[in-house]
Amino acid sequence: MANKKISQLTAKGAALAATDLVEISEDAGGGTYVTKSVTGANIKSGLQDTLVSGTNIKSINSNTLLGSGDLVIGSGVHILTKPISGRTYNARTTCTGGGFVGSLSGSSIQLYPFIPANTLTVSSLAVSVSTLTVGGLLRILVYSDSNGVPTTKLLESTLSLDCSTTGVKTSTPPTSFTFNAGTVYWLGYYANMNLNNMSVFSAAELTPISVPTSSFSNANRIVTATATFPTAPTTLGTATPATSDALYINLISA
Repeated sequence: MANKKISQLTAKGAALAATDLVEISEDAGGGTYVTKSVTGANIKSGLQDTLVSGTNIKSINSNTLLGSGDLVIGSGVHILTKPISGRTYNARTTCTGGGFVGSLSGSSIQLYPFIPANTLTVSSLAVSVSTLTVGGLLRILVYSDSNGVPTTKLLESTLSLDCSTTGVKTSTPPTSFTFNAGTVYWLGYYANMNLNNMSVFSAAELTPISVPTSSFSNANRIVTATATFPTAPTTLGTATPATSDALYINLISA
């Protein structure tokens, strides 16, 4: 074969096969080289296999380790056990109390932090009316968190829940909604008027978010924001900490 440049050779047009031969110049020492051949298998044995998330490299919380950037390992204070389909969950943090009956203000949005330790997809959300409020309507809300405060509306009840009769009131999200593990959400409600006895968390059941300067004994557990029913703002605006009880919202796992 006449001398040719490598660029003049016919391209293989396929991946290197184990039986292919590749010419090399082996260092014989003293500045001399010996022409030899190696197989494709020799070359490929020193190469790393293509990384595939979940196949030959693990994922964390269903997040791939491949790619650039920072992978945040989340943790949470709610839903510490793996969610089971059909079971009900909520943001309660202690094993006492819960379901305390109280009245709720209809003058503002009220939200409290919800931080699941496990990812939860919900099929519906529910509240309980203990004493009816004639003409009372309520909507459940979920907002995102930014630097410790609620910001963007992620979910709002498709229909207003009727509080003019007693019992459990269930709302189906407009689409399947997933709470991701380790992510801070703000869960709450707003209503068209003050509501009579509703099932609520006592303040001690909720995650503290700050301590008011006027008190050394009561922690702020919720935030409030002004809103006109029935359209909650897409961006919440100013949120004010408060020590109040909060609506008991149940999350039914899909």
